[in-house]
Amino acid sequence: MASDVILLMAQIDDAPGELLGHVIEKMTEMGAKNVQLLPSLGKKGRPSYVLLVDIKAEDEPEFAGLLVGDLGIWGYRILDSQHKHFDIRRYRTQLQLMWSGGEQSFPLRLKRILNEGVFMRAKAEHDDLVAIAEQMKDRLPISIAVLKAAIETAVGSEEPGETLGVDLSAWQLSER
Repeated sequence: MASDVILLMAQIDDAPGELLGHVIEKMTEMGAKNVQLLPSLGKKGRPSYVLLVDIKAEDEPEFAGLLVGDLGIWGYRILDSQHKHFDIRRYRTQLQLMWSGGEQSFPLRLKRILNEGVFMRAKAEHDDLVAIAEQMKDRLPISIAVLKAAIETAVGSEEPGETLGVDLSAWQLSER
């Protein structure tokens, strides 16, 4: 548990979407660990939002200034919470995609998630998946969801090496 991280909660009932998007982007740039904006229904049936922001405790005055300055809120709450963070291990590898019509190599970032030393799941970096699917579209069109599933299945519970081989032949994709 990181005791220097706090959770701010603010209730917002009169801000347009564009402004909310701007504030979320600004909070991310200011170092927010996580930002969630939840739609809600406020008093008198007004549409409203609940904003939850994980920040370093030392940054509270700066974030409070943003909340009142940009959103005009009258106050906010600091919620007592404990955060259980899994062990996230990050890797850079070369993805070697193979299919019946050829093969191609791509850089790929992966995360492995462990809980108390036990492997729970692997996740491929979304931006890398988008880039790979885009580069593959003329040779072997593949959806990001299928590519993600194939890669994460291939990783399994083992740490990836310098190269990760993924054979797409079993995924029954149609070549162009």
